[in-house]
Amino acid sequence: MAITGDNYQLAYDAIRDILFMYVDMAESYKGFGHNIDTGCFSPLEFVDAPIYEPKDSTFGIDISLLQSGSAIALLCDLSDVWDEFGTLDVTSHSSILKTKGAYEIGRFSHLSQIQQAFSLGFGLDEEAFREQLSVVYRTYVCSYFSDLAKSC
Repeated sequence: MAITGDNYQLAYDAIRDILFMYVDMAESYKGFGHNIDTGCFSPLEFVDAPIYEPKDSTFGIDISLLQSGSAIALLCDLSDVWDEFGTLDVTSHSSILKTKGAYEIGRFSHLSQIQQAFSLGFGLDEEAFREQLSVVYRTYVCSYFSDLAKSC
């Protein structure tokens, strides 16, 4: 989805959900955990969303946070399926099948650590996948809060 003057509020709502998810990850698990609250936005719509702002204006949207947070929400879903079923049977879960399709066409290529996590997850290497989730958490979530704290 392209973010424009007609739908930028959806991006604001998604960022709100992403920030809540980041707090849940940090407070509850200090990383990825089971049933992280990912909110009610549609993360696949934002993982590679371009933003088109009016000339001489800005929406004030942190596109990096929006895209990476959306991808992290999808990784939370992937992790939950593995937790609940002990396997990653993408054919049984339409949302995971859609995420795999997005991965296969390169929609996460601009997020290298996240793309690596999807590669390991869809490659069915659970141990390496879980290790990469820790890298993703430190690279995106912890770094976000660290940078935020530096601005205080």
